[in-house]
Amino acid sequence: MALYKIADVIFDINTKYNYTHALCKNYLYKGEESAEYSFSITDEMIKKEKELAPTFPDFYLESLAVFRVICEYLLDNKQGIIFHSSAVAVDNEAYLFAAPSGTGKSTHARYWKELLGDKLSFINDDKPIIRYVDGEFYVYGTPWNGKHHLDTNCKVKIKAICALLRAEKPFVEKANVSDMLNVILNQTLRPNKEEQIDKLFDLIEKLLYNVALYKLGCNLSIDSAKIAYKTLSGGKNED
Repeated sequence: MALYKIADVIFDINTKYNYTHALCKNYLYKGEESAEYSFSITDEMIKKEKELAPTFPDFYLESLAVFRVICEYLLDNKQGIIFHSSAVAVDNEAYLFAAPSGTGKSTHARYWKELLGDKLSFINDDKPIIRYVDGEFYVYGTPWNGKHHLDTNCKVKIKAICALLRAEKPFVEKANVSDMLNVILNQTLRPNKEEQIDKLFDLIEKLLYNVALYKLGCNLSIDSAKIAYKTLSGGKNED
């Protein structure tokens, strides 16, 4: 067993393989508080993950099972969801870029890094967690950080959520709730239990009406980042 603090919750996690503990090393908790939730990964849990991804090795599938348990606990108890996206922080404000795999969200985020340098940090480049805390939405880093392994163990208030689209000429426009509902649903885990589905939709409804929503038309150039940052940050210059 080992204690990890992820999304402000202390978990006591027992696994068969060491891979997950190496993956989560930056989230290791060494404080005096006890775990809020303890769990062990079973062979049956790994088997279920293998049905979804049969070519992956068991040690990796176990890490996915851990993440699934954490996400289910956060949804049930902490008004939290995974949101498949690239999340960055600038001036202690978070911007989340969502799109289907291969559209270029990580590329767009890296252009922001090229533009802003040390002003920007990566919260998570693949699977950040969003939580509703005291009437505000925050995004948290997680160890499940994508192929570029970019993440920070932090909590940042969300400034905007952006749906990325491929476009020849960059543009930024406000997104409507119905469009973003599909984006968010497609980028989070959908639970099987009816009570969890109700919690998910309640949380997403709060998110849609309490966070700024945008569509970003992006091409493979830093110009997309320049236009997006200036608009989303409220007219701030990149320098």
